Amino acid sequence: LGFTKKYKGSQYDDLIAGWTKYWNDVFKPETSLDPNLVKALIASESGFDPKRLANKKDKNSARGLMQITNNTRKILADEKGELKDHYLTLAKEDLNEPSNNICAGIRWLFRKRAIASDLLKKTATWEETIAEFKGTRTTTKARAKELIERFNEYLEKLKKCENS
Repeated sequence: LGFTKKYKGSQYDDLIAGWTKYWNDVFKPETSLDPNLVKALIASESGFDPKRLANKKDKNSARGLMQITNNTRKILADEKGELKDHYLTLAKEDLNEPSNNICAGIRWLFRKRAIASDLLKKTATWEETIAEFKGTRTTTKARAKELIERFNEYLEKLKKCENS
């Protein structure tokens, strides 16, 4: 399933499925993370461009398939920081490699789920987690709506493919 003319999302299916299964096995959530949510997230974040840099003038900008920021990369590696376990130590350039980026992005999704759950005072759904990942809490209502609608548009395309 390709979402853009240049990049084909299906080339990452095995990495998405593998890393989703890995992190589901590590964290054992009541409701497993669905690989299609990850795929729709990647489609809406980078259009499957593994070299995407959100802001070409800012080397600390979000990068790669899941648009991981340099700040997030540092949090994922900081054993004295907010993560309690399962650290990832990656160089900034490592995030340009699809497997590393997907691994880090899904690990970050699980962290965002914990944050969203704390804020909501209940276990966040994966959709609520995606909203937290996309930063909808810290942007305008219009921008938040646009981000979620774009994600949902890709998710619907994936569901149609599954059912056809």
